[in-house]
Amino acid sequence: SRLNYAQFASASSASNLLEFCFLSGLLTRCQHFQEMSDAIDTNLYSRQIGTYGMETMGKLIQMKVLISGLRGLGVEIAKNLILAGPAKVLLHDDADIEIRDLGANFYLTEEDLKMKRTRAEACQGQLAELNPYVAVEVHKGPITDELIRNLSLIVLTESSQSEMMRLNKLCRSGNVGFIASTCFGLAASVFVDFGDAFTCRDKDGEEPRSAIVSGITLENPGTVHTHQDRRHGFQDGDFVVFREVMGMTELNDGKPRQIKVTGPFSFTIEDTSSYTAYISDGIVTQTKVAHNISFSSYEDSLVQPKPSGEEMHVPDMAKFGRSEQLHFAVQAVLAYRDKHGNLPAFRDVTAAEECVQLAKDINEQRRKVGDSAMFVEEVEADVVKNVAMFARAMICPMAAFLGGVIAQEVVKFTGKFTPLHQFLYFDMFELCPASEPADWKPTGSRYDDQIAIFGASFQQELANMKLFLVGAGALGCEYLKSMALMGVGCGGGKVTVTDMDRIEISNLNRQFLFRQSDVGHSKSQAASRAAKAMNKDLSIESMEVRVGPDTEDVFDDTFWDSLHCMVNALDNIQARLYVDSRCVWFGKPLLESGTLGTKANVQVVLPKLTQSYGDSQDPPEESIPLCTVKHFPNAIEHTIEWSREAFEQMFVESPREGNSFLSDPTAYLQKLPSTGSGTAQLQRLKSIKHMMEKRSGPFQSCVEYAVLEFQEKFHDSIAQLLYTFPLDHVTSEGTKFWSGPKRPPSPIKFDASDSLHMDFVVAAANLYAATLGMPQNRDQGQLAKLAAGVQVQEFKPKEMKIKVDDKDTTGEGCMDDDEVVRRMTSEMSEQVKALKSKADLQPAEFEKDDDTNFHIQFIAAAANLRARNYKIPEADFHKVKMTAGKIIPAIATTTAMVTGLVSAELLKVVRLESRKVEDFKNAFVTLALPLWVLSEPLPPLKTLSKEHDPIVMGPVKARPEGFTSWDKVECNLGDATLQEFLDFLTEEMSIEVMIMSSGNACLYNAYVPAHKKRLKEKITSIWETITKQQLSPKKTYLTLEVSASDLDDGVDVVIPTVKFQFR
Repeated sequence: SRLNYAQFASASSASNLLEFCFLSGLLTRCQHFQEMSDAIDTNLYSRQIGTYGMETMGKLIQMKVLISGLRGLGVEIAKNLILAGPAKVLLHDDADIEIRDLGANFYLTEEDLKMKRTRAEACQGQLAELNPYVAVEVHKGPITDELIRNLSLIVLTESSQSEMMRLNKLCRSGNVGFIASTCFGLAASVFVDFGDAFTCRDKDGEEPRSAIVSGITLENPGTVHTHQDRRHGFQDGDFVVFREVMGMTELNDGKPRQIKVTGPFSFTIEDTSSYTAYISDGIVTQTKVAHNISFSSYEDSLVQPKPSGEEMHVPDMAKFGRSEQLHFAVQAVLAYRDKHGNLPAFRDVTAAEECVQLAKDINEQRRKVGDSAMFVEEVEADVVKNVAMFARAMICPMAAFLGGVIAQEVVKFTGKFTPLHQFLYFDMFELCPASEPADWKPTGSRYDDQIAIFGASFQQELANMKLFLVGAGALGCEYLKSMALMGVGCGGGKVTVTDMDRIEISNLNRQFLFRQSDVGHSKSQAASRAAKAMNKDLSIESMEVRVGPDTEDVFDDTFWDSLHCMVNALDNIQARLYVDSRCVWFGKPLLESGTLGTKANVQVVLPKLTQSYGDSQDPPEESIPLCTVKHFPNAIEHTIEWSREAFEQMFVESPREGNSFLSDPTAYLQKLPSTGSGTAQLQRLKSIKHMMEKRSGPFQSCVEYAVLEFQEKFHDSIAQLLYTFPLDHVTSEGTKFWSGPKRPPSPIKFDASDSLHMDFVVAAANLYAATLGMPQNRDQGQLAKLAAGVQVQEFKPKEMKIKVDDKDTTGEGCMDDDEVVRRMTSEMSEQVKALKSKADLQPAEFEKDDDTNFHIQFIAAAANLRARNYKIPEADFHKVKMTAGKIIPAIATTTAMVTGLVSAELLKVVRLESRKVEDFKNAFVTLALPLWVLSEPLPPLKTLSKEHDPIVMGPVKARPEGFTSWDKVECNLGDATLQEFLDFLTEEMSIEVMIMSSGNACLYNAYVPAHKKRLKEKITSIWETITKQQLSPKKTYLTLEVSASDLDDGVDVVIPTVKFQFR
């Protein structure tokens, strides 16, 4: 993204005018992106930028969108979209508020009902508070052609069939995006029309993958082989570009080539038989190729909802053919409304039967049209009735799910991600009671829509629920909203929420319960207040306590036993596993979910019915080999990792080393020889000495430090590497050393006129000044003059040992450094009094979300300088920030969508004893594609006997056969001795215990003679002795694991965890 003067001058002198124009265009685009960045609040949108990128954000902030219909679905769409940040959102709903609207629209109040406000008017104020960069206005009256012409896109959620047809035609004539949705209780539809020739720039939003070329054949088609260090990860139909190919230079033209994958390390391209023979090297990278998508009108899509060559979406794996049935059911209900002026009344059997007949009539009309229309063999009456009888209902789970989906489709109008093409049908019919509840009739409350489906007694059970929510971030905020709307814990029960975090600016983009005034305050408390404001009857307790082994006195047995259900809203695996283990132990349902950009998953954990979260493990994240980071990077991720480590070493570890020296110089210097190589010791001593000598300033000393660090990191160390391994160096096998993943670097000389060089110096100098306790200096011009005057010593090569890969056992370093260390240690021992200072050095605390603290600026500059060393394409600031800060991409749309799915599962948990496991749904979703995969939860893993176990190298018996993680052995002996416990297991399980442990503490080992004396001791006493802890008065049992063998034949036996109840 940068061109310095020398590069530009070189390019300008090129004979090819096209090249000059390209470079000029690049400069213009760089300037454009900088201007765009200045216009976008990158602190607020940082997680969203990680998902969408700056180009999409630049388009999104110019969009103007109308949302018509502000019941639960409309307000969900508006909320998610406003958080995303378009220029303007127009709200359109002239209907007066009804009391039942409060069950799904979280911004409506009883006061609004009394004041007889329209839905749009009542929502406008709070929606506007979500994002100060979005103009939120109310449009009254009809939607006209003139209004549409000034918009980017319209969304309809409450419109009639005829109105949808009319407005779709207007949108198509004006190149305005069109989305229409129906939300009929437990069934819904979404329709998208982006015109005849919509351009999708990026189908999936995935980061382009790169691979190192190791060979290319001369044939038709040519086969490309990639280096065996890593699978290429490409897919059939991907487009790739080549660069730096030696020999077959025809491929270096930058032209996208479509590939066909033939293996994890190979793929084919075009005919290469006439090309120059491949010699060596080359990088191949996925590239995004824009493609056009043609949409049909709403009217035409009613006749044929399947685009040519495509099938309808099947979100639920158990419901093949359901989308086709819902297509006719929804049309029938819309036809009923056009005919009668209203949707069918709740549980109106006569109206439902009429809708069934309308569906049959529509299907027959389509059948007569022939192959150009879609029809079904037979309309399923039950499907139509389920849609018709609850068509007036708007429940929170469905509104939240659809609100996330539709808001994401609005964002796709920017060209990012694959839009829905064109219909999505979705139902939650599993929620339907097996029989009609006797108490379904409206009570005049906010819950009337839920009561119409589930009944008043079910609603009371919801109100009585005691639920524990762990996490009050993005997911947590959405869950609290859902609980307040559904009435969970709103009449005898309680919701407990805990989160230790404080609110930050970047949270406001997706954690919608928080406002600017909440920044710095407790998440759990602020979220609880906001949820309580949505429903005054919500009983909620907010806590700021971590859930883990160290807080079991707070979240004790009594607490866990009191719960009906657990909901996780966590962002780390360790905490998830702990909460899951507690749910397994206490036999409680757990609703688990997570998001990553546009991806999301839901896992339902039910006692004895399903797998627990801990029963399966995600594959480990790809790690970068140490030698790759240190000496041989070939991707920008490698240089970012190196720069992040450089930040830690220079501004965190070095000041800590300095403070350690200051606290006891003599002890520090005595210990030094035992810490690392001589080269590493020398670096520590030089760093400490420089910090001690330069603490009093002036700032010029900080600039000098930064320039010398530049010289060492980007010139001298690279020159040394090339001295050790010259460009023509060959391995012991006779192959070129600098080939494949090992890219030959080139040193960089410091140039104060190069902006990237100065980015590094400014950041490093100011970070160093902060470490020394000196005032900072942000005057770029002054710092450039100071930097230009720093004298740099000429590089002198050393005889160094360098590891060539992580398997190399060579001890790195220079032998001469050992003598220098001894000399410096002696000198510093004599100068201790002069060097020592009263004030401690100030190590940096890495903070990724403050763009003014120089942390990310330093890492970005260092990463891109190292990328220049190795001729790796550089990264923009936001890419570095996301990678170095390990920021998880997050957007409000995905969060809302997955919350809707989990909320539906929560309604099923209310009467778990009457449910079948197939009623519940795990989910994997990628909104970018878009793709929904709902499936029945897997049964729990069973422990079975084996003839041969690879770990014990012999047979193993499971006792009882087929036990799962939900099972445990109950031992109610009281405060028994170890011998009494062992006798109990011998009698109950027919086993001889060899080893017994509790957590990480081994309480008994039969193979250790000294442990025999423990047999007469109480197990509680042994536990306290081994762990050196006192058992809490609240603790009534110990969790014990045993390794045992069969009494009869001595075969190893595995049994469930033992619950030793000593009180």
